[in-house]
Amino acid sequence: MLHNFSMADYIKLHIPEGINFDCTGCGNCCFSWPVPLTDGDVAKISTLPLKEIQDGTLQLQSIGKPGTLQENVFTKALGKRPDGKCQFLLLDNQCKLHRDYGMEAKPAMCRLFPYTFTETPTGVYAAASFASTGVLFNAGRPLSEQREHLGQTYKLFKSLFPDLIPDWKSIQLIDGQPLSYDSYELIESEILSVLKPSVDSHRRVEKSLISISQKVSSQVLVPRDFDHIAGIEAKPKVVDQLLLKGLCDAYFPPDVYQDNVCTFDSAALARALVMPPNKVLLSLGSKQISFGEIVGYRLGPLSSESEALLLRFAYLKVFSKLYFGPGFAGLSLVSGINHLSTIIALVRIILKAENLEKKPRGETISFDVVAEIVRKLERRLTVVNFSKEAKMVLEVLFASSKRVERIFSLSD
Repeated sequence: MLHNFSMADYIKLHIPEGINFDCTGCGNCCFSWPVPLTDGDVAKISTLPLKEIQDGTLQLQSIGKPGTLQENVFTKALGKRPDGKCQFLLLDNQCKLHRDYGMEAKPAMCRLFPYTFTETPTGVYAAASFASTGVLFNAGRPLSEQREHLGQTYKLFKSLFPDLIPDWKSIQLIDGQPLSYDSYELIESEILSVLKPSVDSHRRVEKSLISISQKVSSQVLVPRDFDHIAGIEAKPKVVDQLLLKGLCDAYFPPDVYQDNVCTFDSAALARALVMPPNKVLLSLGSKQISFGEIVGYRLGPLSSESEALLLRFAYLKVFSKLYFGPGFAGLSLVSGINHLSTIIALVRIILKAENLEKKPRGETISFDVVAEIVRKLERRLTVVNFSKEAKMVLEVLFASSKRVERIFSLSD
């Protein structure tokens, strides 16, 4: 008897609960994002009877930086039309390549988006990017019902990144204290039980993360006082503000879609820690906003839909392990949890800053506004390329649960 085994049968594929996705046809991923191409994509598109090929109007751009993973995989990108849209996006937001020649005619990255895969010693963890409208709105079928498709998409992922194998042997509870993967799994199961999407969508997910961080930090063998570090002249609250400023500059630049690499200016932060400014200002577009203004503006309660989005965001980052270790900047588990809590608090701080002049204090912010800020944040997290120095600074500053508690209070 013959059996039709799928890719998902050969790998241990872990799929998150409560996460849905189907394409909404919004066209966002074909508008704001560059479409990278492999050599195979270029060759395949060049064989199609396209008008753009025949009249020589197909635009291709060279991409990638020497020595980067991107350069090794993607060599070109589709040029955009003057309106910023992909050359093959039709007026009804359909893809011309997909409509006329089938799914396989689309570039590999288009077929992969928005799915992500993280390989671990216990299997492959599937997830999805919050840069996608469908994921933001949790629209469509549960990922748990897409096992066959996820298996095939993982096969595509491996064909693109065969050498991308995370090193889970070097993870740490905190800098200098190793953590075995088995021990991590025990901690993770407890974290996920707290973050799992549920009917209780009014709770602030940062509170849960702070409690988790405090509990995990109790396992640190040599506790340290991260509010009094030799050489740092800035007071603890000023350090918090300087850290938030650095994160805001990294994750919310004037145009998140133009800058395709997210870096963190650790040198500027280090100088400010030694010689603190009289006032710390957040830069948002053309605005300079003080923390006094942010503290003075009380953000109204977010809708249950918005709180559910932030909860899903945190849950999926932990499930996919894209928040610490090889999943994010090499951070230790404690610093990774605290960074995750901080960037969610930063979403609220950005909401406060953007609404200082628009809405009365305490007025409800719409879900669409929250979703777009999360989309921008996800876009930047996707292209993080922190230097060794930046990772060291972030590791130290995020090792303090007290710091995250203070940052949480700024986001109210």
